[in-house]
Amino acid sequence: MQDRLKVLVADDQPDSLELLRELLTVYNFELKVAPTGLEAIRIGLKWEPDLLITDIAMPDADGRHVASRLKLSLPALVAIAVSGTPLNTDFESAEDLVFDEYFVKPINWARLHAVLTRHGAKVVEPGGAQLFGAEPDDDVPTTAAVRLDGDPDPAR
Repeated sequence: MQDRLKVLVADDQPDSLELLRELLTVYNFELKVAPTGLEAIRIGLKWEPDLLITDIAMPDADGRHVASRLKLSLPALVAIAVSGTPLNTDFESAEDLVFDEYFVKPINWARLHAVLTRHGAKVVEPGGAQLFGAEPDDDVPTTAAVRLDGDPDPAR
């Protein structure tokens, strides 16, 4: 088994993509990003990631298509969906079964941290888990959330 998980992040919104990329650097990941769905498919088929974090609504190939296409070649791929659309309209079809987890923006970073660590992610930066709402010695993160624009989400 490899020491580092290979993680591919796809989002057509540059600010969201950069924030995810930046926050995920606290983990011992090999990390690649794709600004389009078609680019994510191209990278994924060649690079063979362990984990995909993808936006749903992208203009060239949506996240469902990206995850479905990659899982045809990589059946063990863990696919995590991220969407700005409320759950009741975006994650209700059979197509959504391709995803192992889903998040509605703003992302609950503590929940994302829990999902990532469940799939083998390890925090390598001292204090890095605190970015996700976890205390330094906590195995179970809190429910703190951060908006994709970087502002704290006081409602969570």
